[in-house]
Amino acid sequence: MKHSTIAVSAALLAQGASAHYVFSRLVVNNTVSSDFQYIRDVAASPNGQPEIFGKGFPLYGLSNPELVCGRDAFPVRNPAISTATVLAGDDVGFHLTGPYSDDDGYQPTIFHTGPGQVFLSKLPDGMTNLNDYDGKGDFFKIAYAGVKDKENEWVLLGNLAMNFTIPPTTPPGKYLMRLEHWMADYRKGNSQWYVSCAHVEIKGKGGGTPSEFIRFPNAYSEEDPSIWFHDPNTGDFPKNANGDVDLSKYVAPKPDVWTG
Repeated sequence: MKHSTIAVSAALLAQGASAHYVFSRLVVNNTVSSDFQYIRDVAASPNGQPEIFGKGFPLYGLSNPELVCGRDAFPVRNPAISTATVLAGDDVGFHLTGPYSDDDGYQPTIFHTGPGQVFLSKLPDGMTNLNDYDGKGDFFKIAYAGVKDKENEWVLLGNLAMNFTIPPTTPPGKYLMRLEHWMADYRKGNSQWYVSCAHVEIKGKGGGTPSEFIRFPNAYSEEDPSIWFHDPNTGDFPKNANGDVDLSKYVAPKPDVWTG
């Protein structure tokens, strides 16, 4: 599936700079769910903002336990959450929440500069309900959206969703599907994180053997250049000859994407 794109005007950027966003909708073969229908609900940041607005505030700190699935996402806040049935090979996506009804219909788009990644963690043996899974098991990476090839621009910038394909040989079963999107920063320890987890049951022929597992939190180090994106000589973002941030210097974090 191609990424949905939308022009980002200066006005939207100015409004979005204080709005942030939350990935609350799941996309399956171009059909967008309702908010938190298949995605674990998260708590609003305690800042006095309207609830759906407050849910979009970022997380900080690579050891923060909320990096597993979002702010107060476990125990599951929406116990009636559904599990989406998807076929291995289907086009799937994490979509931002819809227009804010209390904000003149403002539809947020992805405006933070940084990559996105998607992981799968199979429901542990002995469990039958994804609601019972705390997400502290093994994850393998199935999608990455970083820097556009030959363009000094982030793939996700200006999009409504991060879209990707379920690897065709993914072993069938119930999974916690986790998205992370972060703003890479030249200031050490200042990266902003947006995390969501969906409940999915993947069906298909299987046959693949996922590899390179990681666990959250603490999957990365503050020293990781994919997180602390800076020029050690200047202490700022790497710059090109035009004085713009040089995204060709950006290195994707490990592990590699498992393609099935």
